[in-house]
Amino acid sequence: TSLTLVDAEPTASGRFARSLRAELRNVRTTRGTRWALGLTASLWVIVGAGVALIAVLLDATTVSVGAALLGMGSAVTIFIPILAIFIMAADWQSRDVLTTYVLEPRRHIVFFAKVLAAVIVCATLVLAAALLAVVFTAVLVLVSGAAITWNADAETIAVLLWSAAVGTVSGIAYGAATQRVAIAIVFSLVQGFVIDPLLTLVPHGVGNWFRLSAIADAGSSGGAIGPALTAGVLWLVVPLAVGFVRNQRADVQ
Repeated sequence: TSLTLVDAEPTASGRFARSLRAELRNVRTTRGTRWALGLTASLWVIVGAGVALIAVLLDATTVSVGAALLGMGSAVTIFIPILAIFIMAADWQSRDVLTTYVLEPRRHIVFFAKVLAAVIVCATLVLAAALLAVVFTAVLVLVSGAAITWNADAETIAVLLWSAAVGTVSGIAYGAATQRVAIAIVFSLVQGFVIDPLLTLVPHGVGNWFRLSAIADAGSSGGAIGPALTAGVLWLVVPLAVGFVRNQRADVQ
């Protein structure tokens, strides 16, 4: 009698963990995503150094940590969605997703692994950006002899983290819905720099209920919950739902 050993079928959690590791590895190995990651980090360094330097030029006696964090936050708001878009959509253009689906045919597992990978990478970069802001501030203090002002209160940090979270989710949503990096990036920029400003011109403040920035504003003390909810459904929930359905049904072109 011979005994045949058969590998046990991986559990759902095992499949998800395997897909998550693959997606995190793709961030380093996929050329487009790797370039986006490197460009984002480089621009954050430049922005952080520039903000800290401008702060010293305006006031040579003190250097504000809060100003450095807010300056870095503005760069985060712009580039975090782009990085999330690359993570969600880059392999659809290179057709690497075809290999991914051969290895893991359960597409919903791949989708949620991509989402979590984007969250992990973007959260790591946000923490690195905050650390860079503090480091640049400390270096300028040592070089210029100015006094450091630790005015980064809880609200400043909360606004930075909330804005980064909104940017991450919007990038995930647009990348998933379009499955095309260029289209998603253009839409993200147009939405932020064209659509949102135009909505402020709608009479009686109706447009404010549909601005993506209303979600980010909800993270501050003056933000309203109602507009954040309506904008969240329009700009985040709907694209995410569309992206999930397309991920389940779309053919790899």
